[in-house]
Amino acid sequence: MTLASKLRRLRRLNLRSCWKVSDAGVQSLASHSRLLEELSLQDCQRVSDLALRHISHGLGSMTSLNLSFCANISDSGMKSLSKISLLRTLNLRSCDNISDIGVGYLAEGCVSLQALDLSFCDRVTDTAMNHIASGLFNLRSLSLVSCKISDEGVARICKTLADLHVLNIGQCRRVTDLGLGHIGARLSQLRSIDLYGCTEVTSSGLASLREGCPRLTQINFNLWH
Repeated sequence: MTLASKLRRLRRLNLRSCWKVSDAGVQSLASHSRLLEELSLQDCQRVSDLALRHISHGLGSMTSLNLSFCANISDSGMKSLSKISLLRTLNLRSCDNISDIGVGYLAEGCVSLQALDLSFCDRVTDTAMNHIASGLFNLRSLSLVSCKISDEGVARICKTLADLHVLNIGQCRRVTDLGLGHIGARLSQLRSIDLYGCTEVTSSGLASLREGCPRLTQINFNLWH
């Protein structure tokens, strides 16, 4: 990546849908632009776990990374990212090969994470919620749209993520009024929640939610975007 060698003081870079960017390009970026703090590789289909290894070795000051729709990254890549302790924002939306194991790696090392998006990661289940509850105490925003989580997983994160402001659990059809009861009982700082497609939620659950979350100003029932 010729750009990297000339922009050594680069702090932010958006390479969204740059389909020719590969692991080699990311390696060059990590070698030359060591001050980089925010990087978007959204929909860069040639980027794999190897690129994440280069990032972890060369870009230790990174605070924000967008890997959404990167089909070739997996749990192994999350093990590399767990070494970036300053990472605050991580987007893994629609990364099909990320599972509970990868979330476990993140929970072990990315203790500064404040925003995590795992939406449409079909292999993320309640087990991942156990990992999040055990290590990612600083989360303020958590997106789990269409993940395979249930009331049990919701209960787990509610026990330790007391300062959560945003929770997106749309299309999580195993979440019921019981799950909303857990949220209302524990997440008093919640400002926004997405419940689109949560077909087991009723007016009773919503009443519990509103009663326990006085700061809640946005409840979304429309198509998530």
